[in-house]
Amino acid sequence: MLTKSDKQVIKLRNAMQEYENDRWRIISSKVGSGFSPTACRDKAQEIVAVEAEGEEEEEQSGYTPAQMGPGSSDPAAFH
Repeated sequence: MLTKSDKQVIKLRNAMQEYENDRWRIISSKVGSGFSPTACRDKAQEIVAVEAEGEEEEEQSGYTPAQMGPGSSDPAAFH
């Protein structure tokens, strides 16, 4: 038998899932047609992963791209 606390945890989890679903539905409506809530969520996760990789590389090198200056692949380096 579930305790009152267990029932509250279940309600909380259900509410969190409903919020998550509503959140992506609202975001997709702001992005525009052709982008489903699921597509928006997946793309957002991809963006976060790419940004996290970039931050990890910066931490490992100890320098940000701006601190390193222009490189040979930087078009500004040739001006």
